[in-house]
Amino acid sequence: MTNSKQKPKSKRPRKAQTLSFHKGRGYWYKTIRGRRKYYENIENDPTGQKSLEQWLATKDDPFAEIKRVQGDGCTLLEIVNAFCQHKKDRVDSGELSQRMFDEYYASCELLLSEIDKSRVAQNLNSDDFAKVRKALSNRYGVNGLTKRIQQIRSLFKFAYETSLLDKPMRFGPSFDKPSAKQMREHRIQKGTQDFTADEIRRMLKEAGPITKAMVLLGVNGALGNSDIADLPLSAINLESSWLDYPRAKTATHRRIPLWPETIAALKAAIDVRPKTDSTMLFVSTRGQDFTDTARTGWRVTGYFRYVLKKIGIEDGRGFYGLRRTFQTQAEESGDLVAVQSIMGHIPSERDMSARYRQRISDGRLKEAVEVVRQWLLPIENEVAK
Repeated sequence: MTNSKQKPKSKRPRKAQTLSFHKGRGYWYKTIRGRRKYYENIENDPTGQKSLEQWLATKDDPFAEIKRVQGDGCTLLEIVNAFCQHKKDRVDSGELSQRMFDEYYASCELLLSEIDKSRVAQNLNSDDFAKVRKALSNRYGVNGLTKRIQQIRSLFKFAYETSLLDKPMRFGPSFDKPSAKQMREHRIQKGTQDFTADEIRRMLKEAGPITKAMVLLGVNGALGNSDIADLPLSAINLESSWLDYPRAKTATHRRIPLWPETIAALKAAIDVRPKTDSTMLFVSTRGQDFTDTARTGWRVTGYFRYVLKKIGIEDGRGFYGLRRTFQTQAEESGDLVAVQSIMGHIPSERDMSARYRQRISDGRLKEAVEVVRQWLLPIENEVAK
């Protein structure tokens, strides 16, 4: 006979539905009949709620394939390493300058400083890139920001094209480059970046033999600081007064007629040139040329800044201002094609005239540089005094 006083057995409370977290892999999972079923990554599902909903929706067939928002893939560090190696190979083959490689490397370093390098690259989202852009904008101006954003975008384009990413990266609206309007406003704020004829004449008056020759090459032939640093002695023909020198940055051949004043300044610089094994034209009194591994021409910039300081110009303009000055004044010749040739500019692929043009006559090149000479030296031999 059943004891009527016996209490009925209480039902065990149902255990709350929860998931476990795998610290090593970074995914929520559920152990089902001794097997683990993985769901979302913690970065995409911090509380596990999304993973729990997936579990509840598939309880009847727990091992069915689940379309995960995030999955396994290359980490950010892995694609950065692959990208940098790709660029380094281009440096070794001569297809990319060391300077450009250093810029790519710096952009990658900043990216890794803002985003955990162990993150699965495919899982990055617009918030991550907004954070990176903010860091870039705090470090660089408008021009630098534009360049670095493009470099980082090219990193992920490379990763997709080499199958390191399964799909193109979606950067979100916060990782856009500065607009054309912002670029124009930036240029207006900086003001004009060329030099007046009087400023250049004052530079030449205060400069020593080496710097004087550099300045004249800058305004006579539109050579930049890295052009000057990498200029071999063999590129100058003092007898014919011509410079034949491919621009290293664009690998474009340049043939430039030199003024008498420039030839005189070059001879003076060569006279003070110490004995050295360097094949470069410009060598300091200590026997060191002006080249550097990054090909930035910073040593030329240092000499030039010293002269600018002596004449009271400290407004941020640099040696490249001489190149801007040449472009501005030489265009008064009306022969833009000759000016572009001297500048070493690469014509657009759509410029059919440039494709068919085989050469530019020496006469046209001489006329272009003579316009600048007459602007700078209206009194003959004024600089030589």
